[in-house]
Amino acid sequence: MRIGRRDDVVTDGATVRVAPGERGAAQTIAAAIRAVRPDQAIVLAAGVYQEELLIDRDVRIVAELGRGTVWLAGHTIRVTAGATLEDLVLAGADADEPLLQVESGTARVNGCELRGGRIEVTGTARLELRDSHLSGARLAGVYALGDSRVIVKRSRITEVDGIGVVAGGNARVTVTDTWIGAVSGSGLRARGNARIELDRGAISRPGRHGVLAEESSSVTMRDGAVERSSADGVLASGSARVELTGCRVTDVAGAGAVATETAEIVLTRCEVDRAATTGVVCRGDATVTVTGGTVRNSGGNGIFVTERGTVKLDRTSVGDSKFSAVHVGGTGTLTVDGAWLGPSAEHGLHVIGESRVEVTGARVHRCGLAGLSVDEHARVTMTGVILDANRNGVITGSDQPATVTDCLVSGAERAGVQVSGGASITITETRIERPGTAGIVFEQDSSGTVEKCSVHGAGGSGIVVWTGAKPTVRDTTCTAGGKNGLFVAERGGGEFTDCTFTGSAFPAIHIGAQADPRIIRARIRDTEIDVDVDDDARAVFEDVRLTDVPKSLLPAGTVKAVATSGGSSPSGGTSTDAPPEKEELPELLAELNALVGLDRVKQDVGAQIKLMQTVRRRQDAGLAAPPLSRHLVFAGNPGTGKTTVARLYGRLLHAMGMLERGHLIEADRTAMVGEYVGHTGPRTQAVFRKALGGVLFIDEAYSLVPPGHTNDFGQEAIATLVKLMEDHRDDVVVIVAGYTEEMSRFIASNPGLASRFSRTLTFEDYSADELTGIVESQCAHHEYQLADDARELLQAYFVGQDRDKGFGNGRAARQIFQRMTEHQAQRVADLSEPSTDDLLRLTLDDVPVVGSVG
Repeated sequence: MRIGRRDDVVTDGATVRVAPGERGAAQTIAAAIRAVRPDQAIVLAAGVYQEELLIDRDVRIVAELGRGTVWLAGHTIRVTAGATLEDLVLAGADADEPLLQVESGTARVNGCELRGGRIEVTGTARLELRDSHLSGARLAGVYALGDSRVIVKRSRITEVDGIGVVAGGNARVTVTDTWIGAVSGSGLRARGNARIELDRGAISRPGRHGVLAEESSSVTMRDGAVERSSADGVLASGSARVELTGCRVTDVAGAGAVATETAEIVLTRCEVDRAATTGVVCRGDATVTVTGGTVRNSGGNGIFVTERGTVKLDRTSVGDSKFSAVHVGGTGTLTVDGAWLGPSAEHGLHVIGESRVEVTGARVHRCGLAGLSVDEHARVTMTGVILDANRNGVITGSDQPATVTDCLVSGAERAGVQVSGGASITITETRIERPGTAGIVFEQDSSGTVEKCSVHGAGGSGIVVWTGAKPTVRDTTCTAGGKNGLFVAERGGGEFTDCTFTGSAFPAIHIGAQADPRIIRARIRDTEIDVDVDDDARAVFEDVRLTDVPKSLLPAGTVKAVATSGGSSPSGGTSTDAPPEKEELPELLAELNALVGLDRVKQDVGAQIKLMQTVRRRQDAGLAAPPLSRHLVFAGNPGTGKTTVARLYGRLLHAMGMLERGHLIEADRTAMVGEYVGHTGPRTQAVFRKALGGVLFIDEAYSLVPPGHTNDFGQEAIATLVKLMEDHRDDVVVIVAGYTEEMSRFIASNPGLASRFSRTLTFEDYSADELTGIVESQCAHHEYQLADDARELLQAYFVGQDRDKGFGNGRAARQIFQRMTEHQAQRVADLSEPSTDDLLRLTLDDVPVVGSVG
């Protein structure tokens, strides 16, 4: 070993030891720094060292006996070279002064305690702070300026009378797995062109903001948390940008996140919870984007947009707010693509000023005032939105038109849609279900267009038109209203074309004094009295059709077709037979029985139909109806006719008057389950809404609960489905289908499913004879003739087919038929003058017996 002496300091090959009063050891750290070679470390004996140090050489200084045994106290340590400090305690005399000042070079601080002063990094210097604890500083814990670079890992910054970490100038700061807490100022502050990145860290109980970004700075935070700040959780001003991904902002005394001036905030998969004021604020010319997250339990609004702010919500849940879930004012802009708004004490979406809002694919529920409220000069467009269980569905009082398309307004305590005086609205392809009062109300001097909509089960009238209002309503139905289907008040007006009014408790249409609506090609059904028209009214009726209306008060000559269930004509119209609107039950049963195979299924469906007929007769006789579940499980392999039978089942129930339309809506997991929190419920609602009045057929329903995925969003889809089935028990039939074993697992996955799907229809695989029969049925339907030898070859082909899980059953038979027609077409094309028989016949040569068909 090489032993030498430098300035009376004995050095060996590895270290220079500092031990005041000890012979052969360096007496001061400064002496050791002068003596140490580049390949040596400085080892400090236990004790307290009070030196004013300048580390201007590349050195490594460590505590000989480990962490907590060596104190460097009383003076600022300056670094202008490459310094590594390990397992030391650095204690400052004045908390206002830097404890460690890195002016150039790189300071690596590992496993240290830093007390009573800040770390200041300037110029182009670098700091790496690892596994350390900094406390007791004033102004800031870590202060990075100039073009400096700072890395903080696995550390704690606490008890700072100021800000936890400050970055200014062009500084870059990266903080990982670090806790910042009990600071009197903000947790993080970036200004100038500085950039701060925080990964998997937490900012707890800051005296001001959790994150503060100013001027042109940026802050990026991933998988972190801001909690219990005394001001806003996040504040971005100037042209700063803050991006949070997978973070939580909770229990803050101000707003969860605020963007102002021209700043930008991006929240992705974040949770903003229990903000004392507003969840997210956007004002000035700022921009906020929230994707796949939640904003809950806000003391004010969930989202607040004002001045010229721009907010985008994508697959976001906003609810449980004391004010409106989302408020947009000024000339702000809001774009929503997939959101869950509510519950809220006020509105789900409140839009005022000259703001602009576009909403697509959202659910707004349980709001104390209205799902959507529009006023002043605001403009709103809503598409594919479900508004359910709100006090009012939609209220618009803006002088700019509102647009509502393909929406569902369900269970409003009061009106489904209310158009205030002077306002206008366009409603298209929208269903309004069970409003407490009216379905659509046009208040005095309002206007609008309603097209291809329906109002069902209104507590009051379906559509109400007050004085001076003149809406245009086309191809719209009002059914089962507690009062009139259409109520036009004194001096009201409008034009109503191709509309249907069914089953209202009062006369289907009421026209007040001096009202002048035009009623063109209306259909009135299942109502005691068709119209109630004031003597002073100037209404125009053209081509009105009546069905099951015992008493007609329409002017003579205005009724296009009149029929009653007993075949007699109501008074006041001409007697002609209305065209049947429902298919005949015997014809549909014959169509069912004509299907190839499926003998057991046909028997089960027939028994179900007879049971429903008996239930209907008991109800007609005033007797209590026995328990009856119309929902079914179809269990069997693909291609066994499940979809075909489901479609026939809906038509059968429609023919019996047990479903309003009897149509079939097909769905699967992709149509019902979203990819993010808050996305699944609205998607399931939208699919269910399309099926109201008919059959919802969910194929491969077991895919909603994949094995081993207990937190899968499919569970939310099932819970939503079960709730909707209960709420609409008389309005829809749900059929779930799939492989037999998987369907048993699916039904057992949720107690609500087992109680609602009590009957299973088993679809057996087709036999070879039945598959041949399906091909023959296709031939007859498409005007082909199957030769005998071709039939025999087909039979042999189907007998030899493997019946594994991938076998296509009826689908395989239809594919065989298609290939046979293609072969025949190629064969006949080569004939110079083919006969009619050539064009009709499928021969042995057309049968594709080679290759797999499935």
